[in-house]
Amino acid sequence: MKAPVENYKGIEFVRISSLPEDQKKAFWDSFDRHKIIKIMRNQELLNDCIQYNDYQEWFKQVDKSETITLKQQEFRKEFKFVFK
Repeated sequence: MKAPVENYKGIEFVRISSLPEDQKKAFWDSFDRHKIIKIMRNQELLNDCIQYNDYQEWFKQVDKSETITLKQQEFRKEFKFVFK
């Protein structure tokens, strides 16, 4: 599930703190931390933001790798069944 996009002065972003727990863990394991941005919104500093385009690209990569992993697991189960 993708996180909701926020918009402030034309900047579309996602807050890391709003990600589901499984995505937060995967995020910290695989995202380029140099792309984390800070946004000052109504006297509040949001220091855990990533631009939505960067989030979408990261999400595609994570989603793709999870799909591949699931397919590999299914293949292994079928392979074991055939050779038992």
